[in-house]
Amino acid sequence: MTTRAPSRKSGLLVVLLSALLLAWFGNAAMASVTTTQPPLRHIKINLHDKAALQNGALYALHMCTACHGIQGARYSELPPVLGLGKSQFLKYIGTDGRHYHDTITTNMSPELMTKFVSMPPPDLTDIALRRSPAWLYTYLTSFYVDPARPAGVNNVAFYNVAMPDVFAGMQGLQKPVMVEGLRFGSPARIAVGVLPLTQGTMSKAQFDQTARDIVTFLYAVAHPHQAERARLGPWIIGLFLLLSILTYFIYKLYWRRVITSDERWWRIER
Repeated sequence: MTTRAPSRKSGLLVVLLSALLLAWFGNAAMASVTTTQPPLRHIKINLHDKAALQNGALYALHMCTACHGIQGARYSELPPVLGLGKSQFLKYIGTDGRHYHDTITTNMSPELMTKFVSMPPPDLTDIALRRSPAWLYTYLTSFYVDPARPAGVNNVAFYNVAMPDVFAGMQGLQKPVMVEGLRFGSPARIAVGVLPLTQGTMSKAQFDQTARDIVTFLYAVAHPHQAERARLGPWIIGLFLLLSILTYFIYKLYWRRVITSDERWWRIER
C-alpha cells in the first residue's frame, strides 16, 4: 500500500491560509486595545542654550525633586552642562544641603509618596530616557481639571495620572478639549488638548518657555554625551567613507594579481 505525498501546491495553500488567519486574529486583537492618541506638542531643544539649561535646572532641582529623583546624574556633573563654575553653581543653584558629589535624590521618602499618590514617583532620568522631548513638553503643559481624580486633575499625555498639578499656580487651571475616540478598543471621550480656565502668575508664553527649559535640562542630564556625539558624528562618518574608498582600491589591486582558472597553463582543453 502506498500513500501519495502532499503536493507542493497544497502545502503552499496551507501556509497562505495560516498567514491569513494569523493576520486576521492579530488585527482583531490590536483593535481590541486601540486607544486614540492625542497629538503631541513638538518642540526643538538646544543643548547649547546655557540660559535655558540654567533656568530648567532651577525649576527641576527646586520643584521636581520634591517628589522625583534625578539619580542618573550627580550635582558635580551639572556645572559643565550648565556652563557654570563650581562656585557659581553652589551660589545660584545649590545642592539643597547634600554633598556636592552625591546623586540627585528626592526630598521625600518613597513610603510617604506611596501614601499620598499610591505609588513611588519615577526617577526623571529614566522618564527622560524613555520619553521624547515632545511627550515631556506636552505632559508638563497639559494638566486639566478632572474632579473624578483623587488629585483633582488629569493629563492629556498621561490618562489617569497620579501626579498633582504642581504648576497650577504658575500656569493656571485648564479645561480639556474632548473628542469621541477609543480607549482600549471601547468608545470613550478622549482629551486631545487644553484651554485656559484661570490665569496663573505666568503668561502662556512664559510658562511654555519654562516648560521647554525644564525639558531641555532633563534631556541634557539623561543624555550627557549627546553634544559630544553630535560633534564627533560627522568625523566618524567621514572616517568610514575614507576606509570604504581605501578598501575598494585594495580590493581592485588584490584581484588584479589573482590568477583565474582560465589563465592556468594546466587547464584541460575541451
